[in-house]
Amino acid sequence: MSLGGFSRVVFSDPFDRDYSAGKIGVFWDVNDFPVPEGRGIREIVESVLRENDYIGDISITVYGEKNPLSPEEAAEGGITFVQRSDKYWRVNDMLLDIALWAVNSPYPPRHNPASVMVLAKNKEKTEFFSFLGSLNNASFNVLVVVPDDVKPEDQNVPPVNGAWYWKSIQGDGEPIPKDEFRLFIIKQRRLYRDNAAQVDVPEGACDKC
Repeated sequence: MSLGGFSRVVFSDPFDRDYSAGKIGVFWDVNDFPVPEGRGIREIVESVLRENDYIGDISITVYGEKNPLSPEEAAEGGITFVQRSDKYWRVNDMLLDIALWAVNSPYPPRHNPASVMVLAKNKEKTEFFSFLGSLNNASFNVLVVVPDDVKPEDQNVPPVNGAWYWKSIQGDGEPIPKDEFRLFIIKQRRLYRDNAAQVDVPEGACDKC
């Protein structure tokens, strides 16, 4: 059930499903989260995921105004680059690519489902936000990276299985503790519901409701 397009919060029990060996699709907006100097994209991604016991095959798609990859890094890392200068089109292309990747990533129910990791900023609640929540509810293991200063009132973090702060991706690779992230999503949902309840309805707008 959804409330104004807001997917209900569903957190998978880690003892109910094993995500570790499933294939992993990583989708990274390098305009939002620039690659740290001296680091490689695949090196960062593999370091974080392997540190957290993900052992499945990793595919990486990068989006941005300028290609941060050398031809050698792209070839050796098997990384696809999508050039888009406009944020709207980067989000649109990423959403489409994730949807196609998910359609082509079948898995046996309740056993090693595929994981999707998204590194992109979302300034408002959009179709992209709702899509990631719905994908998570469809038993994919959706993981996101969020800015270090993100707040519940921003209302822009989808209700998914797990998240990292950007600083952790660059450092120790430790995800946000599950209880902390769960509380963040609950606070965000309450703020959204409170804001929706405060929207003024023009007089006569519901005469035919």
